[in-house]
Amino acid sequence: MSFSKTLRNRLIAGLAAAGCAIAATPAITAAQSGLTIFSGVDRPNLLNYVVQHGGRNARNARYRLRIPANKVESTVAQVSIYIPDYFGEPQQRFRNLECVENCESNEERPNRNEERPNRVFAFQNPNRLINVRHGRNYSNSVQVGNAQIEENCYRSWDGSRETFFHCLRVPLLEPVPARRPIEVSLERVRNPWFGGTFYFHALLVTCLDEGGCFTGAGDEPVNDTPEFADFRRATVDYVGTWIVSITD
Repeated sequence: MSFSKTLRNRLIAGLAAAGCAIAATPAITAAQSGLTIFSGVDRPNLLNYVVQHGGRNARNARYRLRIPANKVESTVAQVSIYIPDYFGEPQQRFRNLECVENCESNEERPNRNEERPNRVFAFQNPNRLINVRHGRNYSNSVQVGNAQIEENCYRSWDGSRETFFHCLRVPLLEPVPARRPIEVSLERVRNPWFGGTFYFHALLVTCLDEGGCFTGAGDEPVNDTPEFADFRRATVDYVGTWIVSITD
């Protein structure tokens, strides 16, 4: 199945608009509270977050990334988070990752000028490091499936600056009903030593097949990038951006 033209244009437009804000410097930021003013991202697209145990070079930070109920328009089968590459390589920031695709190193490639395919990493025990909750006070937990991170899966270009994003894809073994607030908690994150402001984009995947997208814990996540034609019938929506500030 390939994304419809309308869906693809909607997704690309949303990510492009958010990507253009990356070059903007926030004028006022409340550290680790999720409140950002004059960020360059339209206020309706700002999402709240909390970073616990986190500052520059923190070794066990917890990222609580929240999506309000009014952004959850359909049943959610997968939450995807696009993380800018300047946050660091996946293995630098997340624990217990195993490369599962395109794992060869540059030294092993016969042509060093050849573009390297994107590496894909899987969490060895995703439910220990990724928690998804929904509903009032986020009281309902959902089991996470085969969560993966694909390097450099999406490129944003604003006319003067190019930024690549790593795609963290979190399949849910039980769908989250529409109009429920969602919180994704990333555990034991290693923060970059240099700190800064990082634009994390949120996408929600809805399965159109009656049986859903996932029938087992080992099923591959839905590839949500606009250019990719996934074999499963699904819709993908950009729902907002977390502007994460890491300070001392």
